[in-house]
Amino acid sequence: MRVSRVLNQASEGLIATKLRDAYGKAKEITFNTPPPTRINPRAVFTNNELDLKRIGVYGFDYDYTLAVYTKNLNELVYNLTMKRMVNDLKYPEALLNIPPDLSFAIRGLHYDIQHCCLLKVDAFNQIQKGTVYRGRRKLDPEEVLEMYGDFSIPDNKGKTLPQLIDLFSLPWAGILSNVVHFFDANKVAFDPVCLYEDVAECVKRVHVTGEMYGHVTRNLNYYIHKNEGLGQYLEMLHNSGKELFMVTNSPFTFMNTGMTFMLGDNWRTYFKYIVVSARKPTFFSGKSPFRLYNESNDGLSFEKVSWLQPNRIYSGGNMGDFSRKAEFKAPGVLYFGDHIFTDLADPMLKLGWHTAAIVPELAREIRVQNEDFYRYTILWMETLTQLIETYQKYTDVDCECRSIIEEWAKERKQLREKAKGMFNSQFGSMFRTFHSMTYFYSRLSRLADIYTSRLPNLIPYGVKHTFYPRRNALPHESAMHIIEPADTTIEQTMENVSL
Repeated sequence: MRVSRVLNQASEGLIATKLRDAYGKAKEITFNTPPPTRINPRAVFTNNELDLKRIGVYGFDYDYTLAVYTKNLNELVYNLTMKRMVNDLKYPEALLNIPPDLSFAIRGLHYDIQHCCLLKVDAFNQIQKGTVYRGRRKLDPEEVLEMYGDFSIPDNKGKTLPQLIDLFSLPWAGILSNVVHFFDANKVAFDPVCLYEDVAECVKRVHVTGEMYGHVTRNLNYYIHKNEGLGQYLEMLHNSGKELFMVTNSPFTFMNTGMTFMLGDNWRTYFKYIVVSARKPTFFSGKSPFRLYNESNDGLSFEKVSWLQPNRIYSGGNMGDFSRKAEFKAPGVLYFGDHIFTDLADPMLKLGWHTAAIVPELAREIRVQNEDFYRYTILWMETLTQLIETYQKYTDVDCECRSIIEEWAKERKQLREKAKGMFNSQFGSMFRTFHSMTYFYSRLSRLADIYTSRLPNLIPYGVKHTFYPRRNALPHESAMHIIEPADTTIEQTMENVSL
């Protein structure tokens, strides 16, 4: 009996040794394997096949599409909004002393108004663990479970949570998180719904009063990038016989100042039609009439607009009238915008237009992905996941085997957090959670045929290029080949133990 127990212990020790050997072998192979090819941050990426030869008309939004703003604009919007919160709505003056820290959040987060929480949700309504913040305090898993009952959001609730999806949403996130954190720290009672509505009202005032526009136009170099290559791209389209139009929510004087800054006084020669103060997304579904804009007095004509004259400026309007009253020589429309819902949803789903998303954060995220440290972190994490999945059945052999598997799981968790933190310490990548696409990217993939970080990235493709989507491996189509699915020497050892 004693001899049998000794033999069993020896066999069990051999299993633990084999586990360590498998780990060492896998790690050696991983870090001696060339990493994947680097991705071009200025490339154009494809969700749906798009043949540019069939595109005769190109449409553009202005803000964050034709015009590329610096990070200083987010800080401006934050500061102007917070001042209105304090001066107009009598919020505590101490809020003005809190630094903006607009790197705290990322675009695409959901905001739970009732719980005052920013959270990151994937395409399947799953909350990414470690990304739920009330104010600036990260909630622990127990608090999240108490709020939601699970790490998933029911579909009906998920649809009611506002998503901070446009590029002006970072000031929103900064204000909400700072005010909530201040109120919680100072035990100030408040109504979450009133807070959210107050922020919305003050952000609106910053825009409709022209306050933000005035600051930007007085200091263009500080707030607007030159967007090198924009003129070259528009000229390429124009010289190829393509017809261009612009539909923007910005007023003419603000947009004209920015376009002149970027392209010079003759920028309007590229565009056949220009629509300002369009009030998107209502523009795509409403019935507001067009008004002819008078540049001499910054006013609007009283006359009814029966048709849209080329090279004139129009205000308001709606897409139904635009499609009837604008005259284009060729069919096929490709519309560019930065806001997935305001700019792209209705044009694609209701009008059948092709759409292209401008996502400025994309280039930065790709540069992070291209770093060797990140790429090897992901490679090793995937290999370690395969090790755990393959050998977890040996956790019941003895304490040593169980400890080894637990060490692997702990290391895997650390690798996931390390990879996440390379994009944003609190919320990670804008495009993915630990293993799924984010809610933001799922909508981007559905509502944009192509996407890229800036318009001039399309120059190398010309006007005859066809974009083809790539075949992505489904879970049952992918495989890891670094290690074998099972180690036969360990299996043999287990048989000896059972004897």
